[in-house]
Amino acid sequence: MTDLDFVSLDQKSTVAPYQQVREQILTAISDGRLAPGTKLPSVRALAGSLGLAVNTVAKVYKELELQGAVATRGRHGTVVQAAEDRGDQEVSDAAADLARISQMWNVDEGTAVKYLRAAFSSLPK
Repeated sequence: MTDLDFVSLDQKSTVAPYQQVREQILTAISDGRLAPGTKLPSVRALAGSLGLAVNTVAKVYKELELQGAVATRGRHGTVVQAAEDRGDQEVSDAAADLARISQMWNVDEGTAVKYLRAAFSSLPK
């Protein structure tokens, strides 16, 4: 198991702690510090070392799994699945932000997608 001693929280940041942790792990995967097959600390262990709630770290691992960056293998733990492409990571983060903001402002999915398509069509060709 790898100690994620490079992960730290900026208490003054407006970015949520779970997003800070997720971003730092994704960056470590993309720059090779966390190679495919590397076992991550348990949710409880990482939460304890960062002073976070267990549910917060569980949310990080769940999102990383949904992005395909890690795989959770039950009692065998969570391992790095593949190096995350930085471009895919940025787009995935932006999509998550769009969904969150849309929900916060009661904008339905269809309307949010319409805005996204309009943004693409306004880009120079």
